[in-house]
Amino acid sequence: MDGRDARRPLQRVLAPEGSVQRAYRAAAGTLLVDGDDRLREALATWSGFVRRHHGPAFAEASPEEDGPDDGDVDTGYGDVGVDLPDVGDDTSATARRVFVDTLAYDFVLTRLRRSFEDAFAVTFSESDPTATADLFLVSLDSVHARVADKLDSSTVVDAGFAALDADDFRRADPTVLGDGYERAVSHSVRLALGQYYTPLGVASLALPEEVADAESTVLDPGCGGGAFLVAAVEAKRRALDCSPATAVDRITDSVFGIDLDPVAVRCARLAYALALAPILADLDATDPDDAPRELRLPVAFGDALALTDDVPRLDGELFAPRVDVLVGNPPWLTWDRLAPAVKERWRDGYVSELDLLPARGPDSLLGYANDDLSVPFAWVCLDRYLRRGGRAGLVLKRDQLTGSAGRLFRRLRVGDRRLRLDAVEDLAGLSPFGTEVGADAAVYRFTADVATSSASVDVADSTDVVDTASRFPVPMRRWRRREGVAPAFDSLDAMAASLSTTETALCPVDSADSAGSWVREDAERRAVGECAHEIRHGVKDDAKAVFGLDRPQLSELEPDHVYPYLKSRHIVSYGLFGYDLQLVPMRRASEDNEASLAATAPRTYAYLRAHRERLVERSSTWFDRGPFYTLFGLGPYTWADYKVVWCRLGFEPQFAVVSTVDDSDLGERPVVPGDHCLFLPTDDADEAHLLCALLNSAPYQRCLRDVAGGGKAALSKSVVSRLSLPAYHGTDRQRRLARLSRRAHGVVADHTGVPKREYDPTEIPALAAVQTTIDRLAERLLVDGENENS
Repeated sequence: MDGRDARRPLQRVLAPEGSVQRAYRAAAGTLLVDGDDRLREALATWSGFVRRHHGPAFAEASPEEDGPDDGDVDTGYGDVGVDLPDVGDDTSATARRVFVDTLAYDFVLTRLRRSFEDAFAVTFSESDPTATADLFLVSLDSVHARVADKLDSSTVVDAGFAALDADDFRRADPTVLGDGYERAVSHSVRLALGQYYTPLGVASLALPEEVADAESTVLDPGCGGGAFLVAAVEAKRRALDCSPATAVDRITDSVFGIDLDPVAVRCARLAYALALAPILADLDATDPDDAPRELRLPVAFGDALALTDDVPRLDGELFAPRVDVLVGNPPWLTWDRLAPAVKERWRDGYVSELDLLPARGPDSLLGYANDDLSVPFAWVCLDRYLRRGGRAGLVLKRDQLTGSAGRLFRRLRVGDRRLRLDAVEDLAGLSPFGTEVGADAAVYRFTADVATSSASVDVADSTDVVDTASRFPVPMRRWRRREGVAPAFDSLDAMAASLSTTETALCPVDSADSAGSWVREDAERRAVGECAHEIRHGVKDDAKAVFGLDRPQLSELEPDHVYPYLKSRHIVSYGLFGYDLQLVPMRRASEDNEASLAATAPRTYAYLRAHRERLVERSSTWFDRGPFYTLFGLGPYTWADYKVVWCRLGFEPQFAVVSTVDDSDLGERPVVPGDHCLFLPTDDADEAHLLCALLNSAPYQRCLRDVAGGGKAALSKSVVSRLSLPAYHGTDRQRRLARLSRRAHGVVADHTGVPKREYDPTEIPALAAVQTTIDRLAERLLVDGENENS
């Protein structure tokens, strides 16, 4: 029997459409309709607990989406016949529905626990996480006892719990429990709670090697269904060479978990037990007195961050270990999903103490807009639980590598503790969490508080640490799909069989700012290549006093030859901060249009003749041909519908798409780049925006820093023409990059109503989010080409 077949007995009893969960939901729903005091009190306690920690989570969940996510599965609510009642002002229909779904799944876990205990002649030391918790007035097991009175006993028997034996548990995949929860509780609710259970293969990939050491202690402070605990138990089980009884004791004395969801705690404990099953199968089932062996499963119920009074407890005692290894997948929540009291505790307890504000300006306070809390959660846990010199392995968003939103992560510092990033596993484009999570993921492995001495030091007791950041480049491994093979994440072996890997490394875009965006070395190298476009110089005139105009002068001239004119100060990434007015009396350099200009624009011609002496005296030989007012740097390219512009002097690699502006006096006029500008002309808006997105992306910015060198004209034509700037072919990634550039220009346009000196230091969260996506897509385009399955 292979592994997939072996876990089917558990899958059957865990299925939300199974007879037990259907019957339980119907019975619990009926009790609520009938006004049962125990169920109503339990619902009020449970929903109040969720609100205290997660704010209006149920208000954000779609009622139409509640219940199992398995298509048109009948949940059993049809047997109730009427809507479930309100219990207080804050219990919505969604909350009541999720409460019953959660209870039904938790009841199945209790039955599986009993079957496991019978199969291995053990008893769990703490079976109900809520039994000793002050915050739960009604324990979950007492609710199950009330509902079970309404169940037909044959329903539970027929479900197959009694038929499960030690072999079924020993061969089962422990992560099937988390899978069952994801099927039982609606996607929208789990989204609101930040619950995404990690595949075992990804959890195993995150573990530092030290986990397998028999003496090393390991903690997942937000363990969910227990995937990281299972991975750690399996790593220790393979490494230990001792008797089964000793192995169980060593593992349960060194692998710990914490979670705020009591059902997740029950799920994680049972998954932990399943990971121990191969060892338990080798134990003598009974002692001389024929008494079951007590099995301690150290997964605590409570708030790992102590942001509420619901502190972690295990066996009724406070639980706050100091461990050698911290692992996990922190909840991917945003600040706006938290309850107000929890937000205040974040600010009062951790923000200043641990320096969680890497941004500057008025929008830098944690809690502005939709700050991602996964990194602050991980950093606080690292500070609270990881011993000095410890290791960490975390699954976080891949977007932490670029953009201002990831700056807190890239500083690699928690308070006064420095982290060294040892390795990154890049899972971009693979969706290890399925379609539920749109963001790409990566695995990050760290070392904290690196000791200064090369001699042997007891790091656990040492305060001799260096204030050192990561060494660059940081090794990075890119995981990619194999052609014709569906990605599998059930184990590291499954990942190796279905995915290929490529070794690369990460470097900061700006070596002087290691907390700035990082870029893959292979993407940076490939940003050097063929430029399919001609780079053009802006208009050069050598007579600014003549051609540069003030707005009052417009009444003295015909408007036909006055244009918005760009100087370096006007250009920012994805936008413009104003423009000057410039007289451009010809369409191309050296054009002999003096007679026609005099005839069609006599006031303009008279103005130029009044300054003839100044214009004739210009020293540049460029003006030897054509009329006395000739200009250099004019041609059909000047009048292209779209231009990607930048300043060629100094090193401000900021690129923007320009076309026309609607001037209050001139009407809609094409923008003319000035003397300090270079530009890429095109008549295709999508092509312009593709090029702008690429040039502003992290790989190209890093590449520009490498190839530009010093000097006054750091972004000259010769420098930028060394970049890979492709023609536009309308491929999917090209279109996506063009759309993102348009979006970025729209964001910038909404923020240009202030002086530029105020704009420059301002962090714009919406722009940072777009830039992060551009960076990721540009990397993929460079490394993978247009293969969307790469």
